[in-house]
Amino acid sequence: MEKSSVPLYSLPVEFREHQHGNVAVINLAGRLTVNDQPGMLKETVANALRRGARHVLLDLSGVRYIDSTRLGELIAAHVTVTRQGGRLKLVGVPGRVVELLQMAGLDGVFERYPSEEEATRDLER
Repeated sequence: MEKSSVPLYSLPVEFREHQHGNVAVINLAGRLTVNDQPGMLKETVANALRRGARHVLLDLSGVRYIDSTRLGELIAAHVTVTRQGGRLKLVGVPGRVVELLQMAGLDGVFERYPSEEEATRDLER
């Protein structure tokens, strides 16, 4: 299947998405802060599910910063996917974001993988 990347939003944070099979990959880059449009992440995930994705990989390798407000959106996105019977995985999570997840007690909530390929391979098991 052809892989295409479509820019969805371009603010202090940029969202790009592609889908292969039932897996949507959403690449985020920049800073995820309270200054962003509220609900962007949750809406992007919900749209991917409406288009036929069952699982969602959030590639955070380009994220320089995330605040607690957007961390709440990560949780909401996770809930949205799991309620539909899918799995949400984080890919390429920078050390600063890992630290935030640990401080918030959420490091056990999100499955984390170093690459999209490894996360996808785990879904195929």
